[in-house]
Formats: sequence, C-alpha cells, structure tokens
Amino acid sequence: MDVLRVENLSVSFYRPEGEIEAVKNVSFSLGEGEILAIMGESGCGKSVLCKSILKLLPDIAKRKAGGIFIRGEEITDYSEKQMQKLRGSFFSMVFQNPMTALHPCLSVGAQIGEAVRLRQPHLTPGERKRRVEELMELAGLEHPGACARQYPFQLSGGMAQRCVIAIALAAEPAVLFADEATTALDVTVQSQILELFLKLRKKTGMSIVLVTHNPGVAARAADRAALMKEGELTRIGDVEEIFEEIKHHQNFISCG
Repeated sequence: MDVLRVENLSVSFYRPEGEIEAVKNVSFSLGEGEILAIMGESGCGKSVLCKSILKLLPDIAKRKAGGIFIRGEEITDYSEKQMQKLRGSFFSMVFQNPMTALHPCLSVGAQIGEAVRLRQPHLTPGERKRRVEELMELAGLEHPGACARQYPFQLSGGMAQRCVIAIALAAEPAVLFADEATTALDVTVQSQILELFLKLRKKTGMSIVLVTHNPGVAARAADRAALMKEGELTRIGDVEEIFEEIKHHQNFISCG
C-alpha cells in the first residue's frame, strides 16, 4: 500500500484581481521508503502542492477538488486539530532556508528539545537531552553536546540545515518533505545533505519528497521523478527514464 496518494488535486489562490490556479488536477503516489523528486522551474506549483497536502497554505488558497490519502485513509477534510497531530507525527517538512526556519534567540538544542517534548512529553529532562543529541548525531552533526549550546548565527549553512533536519526527525515521520532543502547551500554541502537523506531513508525507512528545480538533486537521490509545469504534473516515472527522455528531447532540439 502507498504511504501517500494524491488524486486529482486542484488548488487556487483567490485574490482581488481574480483566481490563480496554482495546482491543476495533480495525481501521484509515494511508496514506503521511496524518494520522489518533484521537479520544475520556480513558480510552477511544487511548494504549493506539498503545502496543500500538509494544509499549510494561507487563507486565500482553497482546494477546489481532489483527494489526499495516507496508507489508504482519506485526510482531505481533516480539521486543523487533526492535521496538527499528523504534522507532529506522520509528516515533517524541511524548508529551504534554515536561518529563517530556526529561532534566532534560542539555542539549537532548545529548539530540537521542544520538538522532542511535543513528540515525547513523558521524557525526563535528562532523557530529552540525550534524545536531542541522538537526533543531532542522526542528522550528521559532530560534537552534538557542544553544538546544542550554539545559536543559529554561530552555525554554517550546512550545520543549520542539519539542525532543521534533526527537528524534523524528532517527529519520527513516515513522510519527510524537503522543500528546496539544498538550494541555499554550496555544492559540497549540498552533496552531503543529499547523502544524509539517503542514509536516513535506509536507517529509518521513511519516504521522502524532494522538491527541487535542480535536475542534479533528483539524479543523485531520487527513485522516481515528477515534472511540474504551470501547476500541472506533466510526467512521472523512474529517474533514469525521465532523464533519458530529457536528453533525447534536448538532442532532438539541437539537431532541429
């Protein structure tokens, strides 16, 4: 059974100047332990698609049609209270810029600890501290005890993103959305984060949705890729097949 299935989802933004169709009749599935890359240029609807699944869109956005299912159960009409429970357990999300995702006035250990407290309120302070360090190690951070005492401005971009990933992992999610999670990082750190996602998938069995405009990210880490353009899902398939089609198309154009 698929861990996540989206059927014919359409989402629009309603502004004074009129309706903007951001997602148009999109359908896809995500298997257990699968990494799916959603690819497309900026503004094509990738992030809106993911946030609509998590119900994180502003009030001016409305789902017009379609269904969302997790392990066969429909969650399309879940209330905000029900979605909060899912976002704290079944789903987690890593956003593009770690410096805006982290609170500047709190140590990263405190922020990861708060995520742990919400997920496991029964833990003692000592147990929570150990869990924070476990999550930091799982996210690839060295010397977690010392790092936990630091503030976001004291960290490199790669370290900050690993802290955000540690917060996401506190929920022990079945599905992790990574929304352009490597875009703000240099090439070397980007490669390390992608390698981390592969290790996490192997160790925890979670499924991952990689949102990216970079084909190299999909080629490096994904099992399947879905192409979006102007709110529509134009193609979905194995990464090798997708890139072979793109290569053939580019060769055809260059010869034309």
